[in-house]
Amino acid sequence: MYQRKTAIKNDCSIEKALNVVSGKWKPAILSELLKTNLRLKDIQIGLPEASKRALTQQLKEMIKDGLIEKEDFNQFPKKTEYTITSLGSQLSTVFAALSKFGDNL
Repeated sequence: MYQRKTAIKNDCSIEKALNVVSGKWKPAILSELLKTNLRLKDIQIGLPEASKRALTQQLKEMIKDGLIEKEDFNQFPKKTEYTITSLGSQLSTVFAALSKFGDNL
């Protein structure tokens, strides 16, 4: 797991926010989870260039940061689904603004 070399400034809200959403695949994963719940295989299909290991690591980090939740279903074959949390859903307006900004570049 990636470890920061410098401490996050607790008095800088922007730095704290960027820290939890930055990562090679986090924006793409979060963007899709804001639309619907997903299984790992669905995420892999949407991001074929990402390794399973990288995606799993990014998902674990987002769970730790409280942006998403992992739900294991008691069935065979095993089913695991990722969902956005109420904290993570607050990113919808941020992502919409970033998308609009990106369209203007």
